[in-house]
Formats: sequence, structure tokens, C-alpha cells
Amino acid sequence: MKIRRRLALGAVGWLIGLAAALAAALAPTNAVAQEGDVAGFGAEASRIQARYEAMLLQAIEPDSIKRWARALGARSHVAGTAAQEITRDSVLAWMARAGLDVHSDTLVAYLPHPRLVSLERLHPAPRPISLEEPELPEAGEPSRDPFRAFNAHTGSGRAEGDVVFANFGLPSDYAVLDSLGVDVAGRIVVARYGRSFRGIKVREAERRGVAGLILYSDPADDGYRAGDVYPGGPMRPGFGVQRGSVLNSSGDPSTPGWPSLPGARRVPEEQMIGIARIPVLPVSYEAAAELLAGLDGPSAPRGWQGALPFHYRTGPGPVRAGLTTDTERGREALHPIHNTIGVLPGSELPDEWVVLGAHRDAWGPGALDNVSGTAAVIAAAYALAAAAQKGWRSRRTIVFATWDAEEWGLVGSTEWVEAHADQVGGAAVAYLNQDSPVSGPNFYASSTPELKLLIRSAAAAVESPDGGGSVLEKWADRAAGDAQSGRPRVGDLGGGSDHVPFVQMLGIPGAGFGFGGRGGVYHSAYDAADWMERFGDPGYRRHAAAASMLTILAARLANAELLPYDFPGLAADLEKRVGEVMGEMRRSVEEQEIPALEGALEAVRVKVFRLGEEAGRFDSASAAALEEGIDAGALEEANRHIRSAARAFISERELPGRPGLRQILYATDPDNGYSTLALPGIRLALRHEDLSEAGWRIDELAERVAAATDFIAAARRALESRSAAGR
Repeated sequence: MKIRRRLALGAVGWLIGLAAALAAALAPTNAVAQEGDVAGFGAEASRIQARYEAMLLQAIEPDSIKRWARALGARSHVAGTAAQEITRDSVLAWMARAGLDVHSDTLVAYLPHPRLVSLERLHPAPRPISLEEPELPEAGEPSRDPFRAFNAHTGSGRAEGDVVFANFGLPSDYAVLDSLGVDVAGRIVVARYGRSFRGIKVREAERRGVAGLILYSDPADDGYRAGDVYPGGPMRPGFGVQRGSVLNSSGDPSTPGWPSLPGARRVPEEQMIGIARIPVLPVSYEAAAELLAGLDGPSAPRGWQGALPFHYRTGPGPVRAGLTTDTERGREALHPIHNTIGVLPGSELPDEWVVLGAHRDAWGPGALDNVSGTAAVIAAAYALAAAAQKGWRSRRTIVFATWDAEEWGLVGSTEWVEAHADQVGGAAVAYLNQDSPVSGPNFYASSTPELKLLIRSAAAAVESPDGGGSVLEKWADRAAGDAQSGRPRVGDLGGGSDHVPFVQMLGIPGAGFGFGGRGGVYHSAYDAADWMERFGDPGYRRHAAAASMLTILAARLANAELLPYDFPGLAADLEKRVGEVMGEMRRSVEEQEIPALEGALEAVRVKVFRLGEEAGRFDSASAAALEEGIDAGALEEANRHIRSAARAFISERELPGRPGLRQILYATDPDNGYSTLALPGIRLALRHEDLSEAGWRIDELAERVAAATDFIAAARRALESRSAAGR
């Protein structure tokens, strides 16, 4: 990917130019951003940055976001369809109008669309079961061109058999069925959504010889037991269907480990990793009831009873069902996908990037998932580009991406990273993700450890969309605080979205955040503007707040003199995680094996302690250098070492069962699909009772902690030896 270069202004020229531009552009403002110290900035740069942020916040308007969102969500826009190409053209036009350098990044991916899906009750009283989501005239403008009920990467074929209910379809649920004498082999299993990624449910069903799998959202989870159903309320109506991918890997399964460029080599379908081999079909809870209501067999155990109006039983039978999933195969299943890339080149450090991203595809109109995220990226692009046109441009390059085919398995972002891995890995200082950031009033955030302090500080600079203070203040009032600091908790990044290739493949610090709430239109035809404007965000103020957070974070990362990574926070987090692994190991490993592994972990603890000490010294040196002044060469050297320290935790080996993923601090839990697994190499080895692998992974962690400590020390020495006070 080519980034057009601009002439560097130099640190002094940058400050003078920015101050002049701001004096001309800023009117009196009531924005929350205040002058004061900002992490990574000296005193003068910090004051200018705060005034600059006030100008950025003024440029973000709910009405503009509403126009973009309504245009993007006018119809269902599934990856590989003509409707999705319309969203591509719209985003490119908007970003070009804003003044960005724009282009479309086109790939060809394996996306087997459905040709036929059907479900029938074969016994008793044979009849077809509807998979349709009807239009609701009382919901305002109906959703256009609904995509049929479908699980991406399902097996293609026909399955018939007695029905068995398997609760959430997890290993513990099948263990219960085994204890009850219920055999699932050759049968049709019905399982509830929830508690894991849907692909995990498919994997577990296949391991047990299930003939076909039916997935549904129980009304106890997101339907009428949780609240009034749409359109009277935000929860899932009886005929709402949750679509979604069941791919148990990231990226295009036909090009594992290399990009899906036109003409790329493809592996045969029978060799693809992560796709389903059995027919899988999502249905509404009304459809599921037509199969579950007539089951015989043992009573469902305590905790399995959902909210459908009958007593749940496990089966098997006497109800029999048949399902058909006929999908494209071979060349027919290859579809073009289109990432959009907008670039605002940096004035001083054009080869360092802050990447902002959101996926653009959806299973329906996608007002929540993910028009809200795409609109946030567009709003941030407009605000930052408008500032540049008024005379100021960020020091680092900012890249605004909208990804295609995320819903099929993070395809667009993963393939882009694979195609540009060396360039992205060398240039990106952070990746900021927006996936479904608006569905209600409650702010949340997750990130890698280096960015958690930065997120809290940005939340203090943005006004709460519901008034009454900043986002941080409202967040702190509602959320459980950190036990040590009393601050609201920033979670850990798990899986399931486009940060994965950046964070878990390349080791780039990342974050995601938004405003959440109750709802039941996820991945359905009813995830549309009407739902959003009634329940998710009636005034688009939460959209504007999410965009404001994104813009402030991007501006701080793009302009910081020293990259504002929190290394003491990283050390504290590592200390906690090593302690957790120690406890797990003592509970799970045979007594005679503990001394060697325990000794190795104690050695890691010592290195983590040294990391924390060096991180504290680095913070002191950073504060002094920023206060006293530091030359450009020292800044460049220190930032190079800072970035290397963040990248130090990429393994030379992939994680077991996670192709392409090498981040050793955090990864997606392969037995959940969404949740975070800290120190995954060690934990997976212990989970699989591979003590040799566990030992190797512990030694690797020790080496990586030591390497990160060395990089941080090198950054400190650069600051101490070449600051203005030391010259």
C-alpha cells in the first residue's frame, strides 16, 4: 500500500504552525477538553493539543452522522453483494470530499452464499417451518432486501434425524447428555446461542457425530423475558433470526497465511480449516419451539430451561426434522470484497501510522452492527481532515479503514494485514477499532495494557452524550472500579473483531470502545435505523460521543511527542497474569511436575518485577525530558525503542490451534471464540496437559519480558543522554 509523503515541518515549525492555525480557527467553546498536561506531550505542546481537541470536538455533529448512517443502512449489505459495493462507493466519495487520499483495496475471498436453505418438521404432523423475518409496517420504513437465514461457512447438504436439545451446545452440555444416556450421533441437535462463539458449537457437534445443527436465540436471553420485543421494545421478536459465521479461524479459509489477491493460490475446499462440514441453520425462537415443544426423553436439567412456554426436555424424538443448506462451491463461491482506505499523511512522521477501522458489511441493514462503527470512522475522518485544511496536519499519518467481510470471519482486515504485513507492522503505532459501538447508554472499553490509561484520559475529554459530566465521570459512576486505582475498568481485547490481525498477528497495541445496552436485533433484518432511533440512540448523540472518543484517541496518538504507552500498567498486568497461571498450574498439574514449572514461573516473576522497575524509571525520564525539552533525534530514537518494546511479545511460533496468531500476552480463547485468554501459549499447553510445551512457553515469556525491559531501558537512556538539560 502506498502512502503519499509530505514534507516534514520539524518540531518547532509544527508547534508554531499549529498554534497559528488554532488561533485563527478556534472560537469560544464549551467543549469538555481543557488545557493541561496530556500524556506524551510537553507542557506547551499539551496546551496546544487541548485547544486543538476542542476544535475537533466542535466538528463532530449528530446530524451529519445520522445522514451517513441512514445512507449506509438503507438496505441489507452482505459482503459479496451489489448492495455492499454501494456502501464502498459512498464511503470513498465521503472521504474524498473530506480531503483524504482514498482508494479501494480489492480482494477475492471465499464467501459461499446460500442458494437454498430450508427446515421441515418430518414427524409428527410434517410441515415446513418458516425461516422468514416479516416486514413490520408499525416499525416505520421496512428493511429492504433481507438476506435469507444463514450461517456463513455452514456445511452444504441435507440432514434428517431425531431432534435432541443440547442447551448451549458446549462440552459441558454434551457431558450432561452423556450422563442421561442421550446419544446425539446421527441426530439433529438444537442449541441456544450464547456463552461461546457459534463456531465452537459447530465444532463440538461435529466431534460427536451430529448430523445437523440448528441454532436459535432463546427468549430468556434476548427475547420477551428480557423486555418488550421489537417494535414495542428493543428485544428480539419471536420471528427474529440471528445470522452469523461459524468459521473457526480468521481470514479467508481458501488462502491460509497469504492474502486473497486476485489470482491467488487456493486450497481445495476439503482441506480448508475452520469451515463446517455439517449443515448448520439459524432459526427464530418461534421456529425452534415447533421442534422443542414435542420432545420426549429426560427432563432438561436445572439451568437448561429457557423461556419458551413449555417444559424443556432433551429428546431424542419423537420429533424428527430435516434441514437443507445448499451453498455455492468452487469458483462460484469466490466473491470480490472491497476495503476502503483513506489516508491523512503526517506532516512530520509520515511513516508512522495510527489506524482507525470499522467493518462495513452487515447481515442486515446493520444500524448497530456495524453502521454505527463505520459512521464513527467517517466522522473522525471529517473532523481531522477539516483541521488539516485549516492549516494543521497531524505529525503521524492517520489511516481510516472500512473493512469488508468481517462478518464472514474477519476476512477483509486479515487479508489486508497479510498483504501489507511488513509495512503495517513497521508503521502502525496503534489500531483503534469500532465494532457495534452504539446500542445503548453504557460506556465500555477494552484494550491492550499499553493503552488503558490513554482511554481513560480521552474519556475525560469527551462530554457524556446524556449530560452530567464527562464520559469518564458517567462511566465511573456506573462501572465497577479497578480495585487498586478506583478507576473504571478497561477490559482486555478478546476475539471476534478486526483488531485481531493487528494485535494478535503483529503485536500492535489496540483498543475498542462504545456505548452498549440491551437489545435483541443483532444480526437480524430488524437491525435498522428504526430500531436505532427508537431504542439505541434516538438523537445520534451516542454516535457523536463514540466518534469523539475515536477522534481524541487518534489525535493524541498521532501528535504525541513520545508515544503514550503505559509500561507500568503493562508490568502490573503481567504480574497479575503470572500469578493467575501459577494458581491454575497448582490446581491442574500433577504434584511431581510442579517444582520445575513453578521455578520457571518464579523466574518470570523476577523479570516482570524488573520490567516494572524499568517502566517506572522510563516514566520519570519521559516526564523530565518533556518538561525540559528534547531534541528530535532523541525523540526518534526513544520512540523507536518504545515501539519495539510493545512488539516484543510476538512469538516465533503460532499459538496452538490459532493459525497466524503469535501474540503471547493475549489471544482469543479457542474454546470460546470471543473471550480473552491471557498468556495463551502457557494456558493452552496446560489445558492440553502438554508439560513440555508449557515449559517452552514459560521460558519464551521470560525471554520476551527481558527483551521488552531492554527496549524500555534503551528508550530511557536516549531521553536521559540527549535531553535539553543534559546537553
